[in-house]
Amino acid sequence: MEDTEAGGMKIRSILYLLIILGISQTLSVSGQSGWDPWCNYPGGSCTANDITITRVYLLQTSPTSVTLMGTFNLNLATDRDCPYSVVDIYQADGQTPIELKRVTWLDTLSGGTSPQEVPLATITYPPGQSIVLKNIYVQWSASKKTCGENCNNYQSAKCYKDPGPLVVPPPLIAAFAGYDVCLGIPIQFTDQTTGGYKPYASSVWNFGDGTTYSCTSASPCNPPAKTYGSAGKYNVTLTVTDDKGVKSTKSQYYYIWAHPVANFSYAQGCGFVVQFTDRSTANTTADVTPAITAWSWDFDGDGSEDSSWQNPEYTFPAPGTYPVKLTVTDSKGCTGFIVKDVTVDPAIQATAASNSPVCEGSTIMLYGGPDGLNSYSWTGPDGFTSSLQNPTISPATLTNAGTYTLKVIDDEGCETEAKTTALVQMKPEVSAGPDLYICETEERVLIEGSNTGGPAAYLWTTSGTGSFEPEGELITHYRPSDEDRESGEVEITLTAVGTGPCGTFSTSDNMTLSILKVPEASINVIF
Repeated sequence: MEDTEAGGMKIRSILYLLIILGISQTLSVSGQSGWDPWCNYPGGSCTANDITITRVYLLQTSPTSVTLMGTFNLNLATDRDCPYSVVDIYQADGQTPIELKRVTWLDTLSGGTSPQEVPLATITYPPGQSIVLKNIYVQWSASKKTCGENCNNYQSAKCYKDPGPLVVPPPLIAAFAGYDVCLGIPIQFTDQTTGGYKPYASSVWNFGDGTTYSCTSASPCNPPAKTYGSAGKYNVTLTVTDDKGVKSTKSQYYYIWAHPVANFSYAQGCGFVVQFTDRSTANTTADVTPAITAWSWDFDGDGSEDSSWQNPEYTFPAPGTYPVKLTVTDSKGCTGFIVKDVTVDPAIQATAASNSPVCEGSTIMLYGGPDGLNSYSWTGPDGFTSSLQNPTISPATLTNAGTYTLKVIDDEGCETEAKTTALVQMKPEVSAGPDLYICETEERVLIEGSNTGGPAAYLWTTSGTGSFEPEGELITHYRPSDEDRESGEVEITLTAVGTGPCGTFSTSDNMTLSILKVPEASINVIF
């Protein structure tokens, strides 16, 4: 019986040794040398009744690292010594390891204080990702002995083990988007919070003007569009509390820009020309004064922009009162406008006209107005000038065609101008084509007339009795009659009658058509 018990103890000792050697080998592969973090607890399997870990979460410690935290309930009056943690860290898929058997030595767990937030491990990995923890193991000693990587002096230890997987989300980061607006325009804030344990317990917006909006168990928490009652700089804050009580806050300043004040003055010059001067001002919002960057003038009240200059000049069509609107835009995109009645007094306005169009060789007549002014000054094509009110140009040539400008000066010295256009049409100049020869056996002949002048109507005539196909075209066919063949020759005439202003002008040209007899065959017989 003693031999059997001794043999059993020997076998168990060998098994424990093999297990410890296996764990030691695993840690050696993981970079932990040959040290066994479980000491005398093969496989890390044990139970802790005096300490519990109620949750594990991540605390952002830098842009590239987080701390694995544990919330401990330690209800004993005495401390627990030599604690350390072991954890396997995987990527979000739970299969790809980031680091296996991460061992971290902790500070003494103070008794009598509950709960305690204890850093378990600092983990560096790409920020914003999720990780999966497996085989979370924490061990400590009931009585303090030499601590460190050499566990040989440990007394009976307690431990906590969670095989996982425990999915740890990225850190809770409150974030939102918004934009600056002009007064009276609503802002739509958008919740962009990430990470943390969901559903979030609460999301509270503070809009910086004494108003708030909150959501419970809602993600994202997008408030209704916010319209501020006055211009200013507002500090908007979003505070998010996740399901584990972790909070994150984001604050951002937004400007509600005041609108610029539009204003202008004006002065009438010569004729119906009015010079406008911008008098608009930009409003300061908080610590920023924008600049006015754009102007839009509507002089005729049709709702469309007539000028984008800051200080434009505009010529009205006639005397009267016009509602002129100025809209200004500042560098923040805010607008203001004003409408003023602008009175335009009567003034001299030059007029110009002509008897255009005219036929070349006739007379161009120019008509200036109004009557009784101090001076009239005409300029036009081909160096034309005249100080007459109603000058003429004769005979008109093609070089006289174009735009004529009249400048007039009234008794007050105001100068205005007007323009008119004179068109000069060429006379038709036709050719009936060259003389032609055909054989009397040919049924018809092609005649190609041409016109190097202006537009005209065409008429073909003949001294014979033949016919034209078609009639009234420059290019036609002439079909000789039997009489024509007998006579052997006919005169063909092309007549052109001008159209439009040259309608009283006509011109003609002739050609001769010779019809040749077919020679008769003969045989001379000599006996």
